[in-house]
Amino acid sequence: RPDPFRYEAVESVSLIHSPILNYTSMILKNLWALLALATALSCTSTPKSEEPPQAILRGPIGQKLDAKLSPFVEQLRKEHDCPSSIAIGITQGDSIIYAKAFGYANVEERDTADIYTLYALASISKPVVATAVVKLQEQGKLKLSDPVVKHLPYFRCADSTCQQITLLQLLTHTSGLPKNLRLHDWEHPSYDDDAPEQYVRSAKDTPLEFAPGTDWGYSDVGFNILGDVIAKASGKSFEAYVEEQILRPSGMATATFTKPRELPSNWALPYIHALGTTAWKYYPYNRMYAPCTSLHANLVDMCQWGMTNLHHGSAAGNPVLNADSYDQLFKPWADTPWGQQIGLSWFLQEYEGMKTIMHTGETIGFSTQLILYPEEDICIVVLANRAYSRTARIANAAMEIIKDLPVKPYQVSGRFPFMQSWQAEGLDHAKILWKALLQDTTDNYYAGEWELNLIGHALLFTEDYEEAKAAFDFNMELFPDSPNTYDSYGD
Repeated sequence: RPDPFRYEAVESVSLIHSPILNYTSMILKNLWALLALATALSCTSTPKSEEPPQAILRGPIGQKLDAKLSPFVEQLRKEHDCPSSIAIGITQGDSIIYAKAFGYANVEERDTADIYTLYALASISKPVVATAVVKLQEQGKLKLSDPVVKHLPYFRCADSTCQQITLLQLLTHTSGLPKNLRLHDWEHPSYDDDAPEQYVRSAKDTPLEFAPGTDWGYSDVGFNILGDVIAKASGKSFEAYVEEQILRPSGMATATFTKPRELPSNWALPYIHALGTTAWKYYPYNRMYAPCTSLHANLVDMCQWGMTNLHHGSAAGNPVLNADSYDQLFKPWADTPWGQQIGLSWFLQEYEGMKTIMHTGETIGFSTQLILYPEEDICIVVLANRAYSRTARIANAAMEIIKDLPVKPYQVSGRFPFMQSWQAEGLDHAKILWKALLQDTTDNYYAGEWELNLIGHALLFTEDYEEAKAAFDFNMELFPDSPNTYDSYGD
């Protein structure tokens, strides 16, 4: 690129009275002039790329949400001692009308979250898995009615009836498999290519909770097995197939089931509420459990995923699935114990008389919500990098504001003032506060055996063992007739 100072230096050479030098100077002068002109034309013909927006507020509804939902979220964060982040995205029709992030992706470094920060999405991963299975059915590589053993002949469990389990039963949580095989091993994550098969083989001694197809029970195990089915049926790794066939065609530019060993700078850290909001020293990823919980995406990608499902298509105009495949995804296949229904992984419910297609996610350090309102053509996404961030209340408040309904009040867990008091003034003072909260009749706070038990377990996760013991001791003191308090103390 021409340097104007260098141009002046070349021009000054012509002051030397030499025909050769004067001729050379003229050539160089003209050359630099031409280069300068070309550069100027190039700069004017290619506009400078704009910085991506840090928030999206579109139209009157977006402005209304900013005026009402944004302060609602700020107040909620304050009451729940939540310096970690909450990101909220809302779509209507083909547009994102509200996208905004609050708080820190990395609290210690004061790195603020934005709408491009990636979060671990926990069980919101499951509808992506279901979509991949249905895609493989379109491609003629499997059928929902297939028994698992047709694709994974090494699949075994303690009951011989597990040979009857079908892919459909895995997708609808009617297989009889338990929620988990064991506690998830986040401390020693596997990144191995054979991790999905290792997981399936490790189920060989697992008893079923009921005969396949006779009842309903939520199962992470079933979706991890489906991950291995996807790999074997497609001939690719689970992660590669899903990215190629589902995520990218849906317009999700950065979404992935693969976590690098070193956490990228634009990924949110996981936090636990124990003695304040505390960074968890591990991360909720292990390739063995990736299908059920390890989708990572930012707010913009998740808004795109919501619109793709609402419109049975993709950002590029090419449908990810055929229309009848979407009908299968959202068809009621089974009843849930709480009186609602389930499609292929999607929960089919209602809120304030409006039909919803939704899934929630919760894992150590992250909490997520994804709700589709098909008749209103609205999608609501809430992502947080700490549990107890009230993602469900935020999602529902958003719809209440959109529909001009009264925003419902909420109670705050007594754990937040209790732990703040413990930190600031000591346990004895916090105990006095907790006993007062137990007698509170204003509906501002809720406190009880279960909440105090959760406090103790959160302290175990952050390896504050003496404090955890003190919390369990206090719970036994308050509820001496409850076996649960003694069981937790034993933990």
